Amino acid sequence: MARLIDSMKNKALHIALSRASNPVAISRHATWLREGDARFQGRQPTPSTSIQTGEDGKPERVVCAAIQMEAKLVASGIRYVEFIYRLAAKAAVAGASIVVFPEYSGLPLVGMLPGIGKMLDSAGSFDDAVSQAGGAGVGVLDVFKLLGPYVECAYKEAFSSVARELGIYIITGSMVLPDDSSDGGLMRATGYVFGPEGDLAGRYSKAHLMPIEAEWGISPGSSIPTFNLGGVIVSVPICMDATYFETFRMARFAGADIVAIPSANPEPYNLWYALRGIWPRVQESQVYGIGASMVGQFAGQEFTGRSALLAPLELSPGGDGILAQTMTSDREDVVFAEFDLSLLYKLRAEEPLRFNLSLYRKYLPGLYRSAQSSRKAQVAQATEDGTEGEDS
Repeated sequence: MARLIDSMKNKALHIALSRASNPVAISRHATWLREGDARFQGRQPTPSTSIQTGEDGKPERVVCAAIQMEAKLVASGIRYVEFIYRLAAKAAVAGASIVVFPEYSGLPLVGMLPGIGKMLDSAGSFDDAVSQAGGAGVGVLDVFKLLGPYVECAYKEAFSSVARELGIYIITGSMVLPDDSSDGGLMRATGYVFGPEGDLAGRYSKAHLMPIEAEWGISPGSSIPTFNLGGVIVSVPICMDATYFETFRMARFAGADIVAIPSANPEPYNLWYALRGIWPRVQESQVYGIGASMVGQFAGQEFTGRSALLAPLELSPGGDGILAQTMTSDREDVVFAEFDLSLLYKLRAEEPLRFNLSLYRKYLPGLYRSAQSSRKAQVAQATEDGTEGEDS
């Protein structure tokens, strides 16, 4: 009898999650939102300033926006698409053609799990909430796996529908989702790029994990892809990826003009912490940068950041590399700026980056191999020490 009751509860949960993530309802609601939006009455759902191209067909100017999003739960895909539409529409009204959301932008959809809100409110961390709800042996990754198919459905449909209704490119940020390309049921921190017709332009995954993400069991990505958005080449490393110069260097060599960094920093805001990432990478690589931050309280964690649009020093009016930045580090906001790509191409031509490739080939492969061997040895030693501690 106990097994029958558990089976019924499990079936009821999946039915509830299926209803909450219904893609048809999400798509229809996005259309309803745009049709009722007075800001778009009487004109096509395209931003007032599209990507401008020159006589040679190359893009010259593009308005981009960074979404500073608050981490708060929603109970369904309908509520989620309202959330996404409200933020993206602010950017579209301002003329943005490319809109970037932060890392863990799909976290609100965890609220589709019945009762999770109260658990998270009283917990000191996501791990604590999961332990309280599932008991021993149940981890955060188990929750992401349980919710994975439903969150992925609602997440993709919400962003696709909003991109279609507003006629913009949307870079979704990220969420922990199933990797459909793997046979082993891997979970990765993944995001998507959607075009102005709601079409999927591509996906990307976080390559450098935070320690807690590695502990949860998330698998790192293995590529830094680029995407052609109306002729503008964009790459999207995620948060911790910007700590390493290699990600931007690879993006630049692959032709990127803009590098977007969705982030979710679970720490009090500190300018010097912030400078570990996107700002120095933009200066090193001669690209424009978009930093979109998650903010607010979630499961005992405080997310902070100041979303910004960045440029090489030579292309910023204040000479500080900042074109636009949010005024606060802990509240929802939308910030935007125009990127002059013709000036970027001119800067690259007049002051090219000078790479000593023979030097790099001589040293870097061996250094990377040495670092990897050292890391493996450290992990093996830590594992051995832990085992010995348990035995004793």
